[in-house]
Amino acid sequence: MPSFKNWDDLRYLIAFYRTGNMATAAQRLDSNPATVSRRMARLGEALGYPPFEKRPEGWVLNPRLESIVEQALKFDGALISAIRKENEETSGNLSGNITISVPMVVGTYILYPRLSEFMTAYPEINLSFILDSYQENLNDNDILMTPTRPEHGRLIASQTGVLRFGLYAHKDAGSKTDWAGLPIAVNKYAPTSVATEYFGCPPVVRLDSFQSLHRVASETGLSAPLPDFIGDNDPLFERIIDAPPLEEYPMYLCYHETRRSDPVLKAVREWIRDCMTDHQKTHYAS
Repeated sequence: MPSFKNWDDLRYLIAFYRTGNMATAAQRLDSNPATVSRRMARLGEALGYPPFEKRPEGWVLNPRLESIVEQALKFDGALISAIRKENEETSGNLSGNITISVPMVVGTYILYPRLSEFMTAYPEINLSFILDSYQENLNDNDILMTPTRPEHGRLIASQTGVLRFGLYAHKDAGSKTDWAGLPIAVNKYAPTSVATEYFGCPPVVRLDSFQSLHRVASETGLSAPLPDFIGDNDPLFERIIDAPPLEEYPMYLCYHETRRSDPVLKAVREWIRDCMTDHQKTHYAS
């Protein structure tokens, strides 16, 4: 039967589980990787088996610990929410740190323009943005925005707006078949798959984000799939009319269910929803 003589080891277990990396877990705990490794070894001795297994894809939690980690995560989330609620009632101010994983195009064009507004309203809430267009799991973040609704984990996920895309040709394009696209890993998503079908070939160059895609297409004269609020507003590009229509991308705002009552997280969620709603009204009024 598992024995936890030092309950503080659970903090290290949770941090390592969330990050999957000793260095990142150490940073989260204001510690160092050697201490995280030592704590995991001590925890393994107490349990009688290693808490994590090293696999090709990285460190994976031992299945025997899944129920324990689930309860620890629930407690950790509920504790954070309770402390923040108490601080709000005591001081009247919301304060804390929130990390948001968000696609770069959403952060750059939708959230950042409204950031000063949030900072004025909540000067004691510190936001950290992780720009990752292909993230599908919450991991070590407090909030995740993703076009793919998470199917695992005890997450609350609600649709918060949509993104629309189109295929665009550079007005000075020498060839209508040469185009720029995103990494192979996202071939399954509509902007890349529809473009591949339309042009009949893979892209001649691949970029890591729609911002990079837009910049390279502008400089090289390549065609490209772009968010419509970028492509429609750039005089260098024309929408390819005979291209198959691209589906809307729903954007999901996700967070752990134990943080439902966290007042700081709630303030950030509402700000994000306001940003997305205003973006929809501005660009998709019709």
